[in-house]
Amino acid sequence: MSSSILSLLRSHRSRFLDRLSLRILESLPHYRLTCLPELRNNLEGFFDDLIQAIQFHNTDQLMQRAIAISQKRADQGFSVCEIVRAVLLSLPVIREIASDLGDCAIQVVEQSWVEIEATLHQLAAIIADGYVEAVSRKLAGQNQELNHLNQQLRLREQVLALENSQVSQALNSVNEFNHRVIESLTSGVVVVDRWSQTVTLYSCRMEEILGIPAKEVMGRHISETFAGIQGLDVKSLVAKVLMSGRLPLTKLHLTMPNGQQRSVYLRAQRLLNANGDAEGTVVVVDDITERELLIDSFSRYVSRDVVQRLLVRSQPLELDGERRVCTLLFVDIRGFTELSEILPPEVLHELLNDYFRVIIDAIAAYGGFIDKFIGDKVMAIFKQPSSAADSANAAVEAAMAIQQRLQRLSRDRISRGEIPLYVGIGINTGEVFLGNIGSDERMDFTAIGDAVNVADRLQNLARRGEILLGEATAQLVRDRVQIVERGVQILRGRIAPINVFELKLPRAAQPAQVPAPTCSLAPLTLADRDLKPYPSSAVG
Repeated sequence: MSSSILSLLRSHRSRFLDRLSLRILESLPHYRLTCLPELRNNLEGFFDDLIQAIQFHNTDQLMQRAIAISQKRADQGFSVCEIVRAVLLSLPVIREIASDLGDCAIQVVEQSWVEIEATLHQLAAIIADGYVEAVSRKLAGQNQELNHLNQQLRLREQVLALENSQVSQALNSVNEFNHRVIESLTSGVVVVDRWSQTVTLYSCRMEEILGIPAKEVMGRHISETFAGIQGLDVKSLVAKVLMSGRLPLTKLHLTMPNGQQRSVYLRAQRLLNANGDAEGTVVVVDDITERELLIDSFSRYVSRDVVQRLLVRSQPLELDGERRVCTLLFVDIRGFTELSEILPPEVLHELLNDYFRVIIDAIAAYGGFIDKFIGDKVMAIFKQPSSAADSANAAVEAAMAIQQRLQRLSRDRISRGEIPLYVGIGINTGEVFLGNIGSDERMDFTAIGDAVNVADRLQNLARRGEILLGEATAQLVRDRVQIVERGVQILRGRIAPINVFELKLPRAAQPAQVPAPTCSLAPLTLADRDLKPYPSSAVG
């Protein structure tokens, strides 16, 4: 072959590789799934081996590379046509490059074209052989595995043949055993025939869960049987099973025909016969009504976050925790000691319920959770997963909502001749230790740290209707709300003073100075500290 073609190819090596890579990716989308640097590296090796094969009339190295690549592509799931076509795309690429370079280059290529074409076709044939060898090797491995499985199946057949000799005696025993197993399950089981969609098995546990006797279910169509249960879309569930062969675990809230509420987990799977054909559907139902009631009831005493932590644990709770940046909110009634003195316990209990309802609803509405009640004081934690600023803003929004709602509640109470409610709120942001404290017998989930103490002291410092912020919280929310610096304060129990800030409520939300209502219980006497000027020294 003329040295001209070799010189031409070497001098335009980069152009050849770039264009061949582009043609392969455009024509054969499967190659887009491969590692592009690896593809480029393979093409470079292919080009260099091709030049050497043309120059020295020795294709051994080129063929070895082709065999290795074809075997690798076979393992990656490429077809032989894709591999061969990728190689043969070199021919049009060479002609394109020659056309770009002009008539002289075209003439050089034409003089050596027959040999180039023959070399690449020989290479394509070897690639096809290598592909076949790789596939054959893969099939041989699969055949070996299948032979092993066949041996196991033959052994199983021998065991079954032995068992069949006693099948007539054992069949009744097995059926009875299966029946006892199903009836002993805590889950309810229903089997539905594939063709008629009628119930062929209905366990006693299902009777207990749904409250529908077996005699009203057996042999009847499922849509007819369960039509009276609200929250159970039978047609939709059947369609899902028919489409995918199964129904993943699904939580449903049902209302029985007698009005009873039930929460259940429901899942379904096709029932296959000995030939592997679907002959029905097995439906398994777990009654979680008590679990949902536990979560709902327990969440009234501790946060739902704590309840979920308890339920998902596989081991007893430990006294552990983690450092987290949280925003703490404390709110307390002003003058509560005096209210306790002048109000009967029943009236005080009703007042506190109204008060706590406002506090809990406002905190929950902005993503916080109640950590604890300390008499009339409430401690709440805000720990948004996104950022500390989001936690601080949520706490501030909750505090403003508390003051606004309590103002409306106080107006209603005054209109009824009852004593209004005023609160002070303290908010602070900082790093705390969030986790369990106590002992193995009794523990509590809470936040511990200086940031908690500062928030509580700010609440003590706040007069009625005020919301006081620590410096970290103020910096995080100052772009969204109006705040006023109250100066440096020394909080009770702390050595280092802190900057205190007051959150200014919108004018409509500021607590009004209302006259004392006419009340037969006792004169209205709120705490004197609520009426004093803002203190400039330590809080005692």
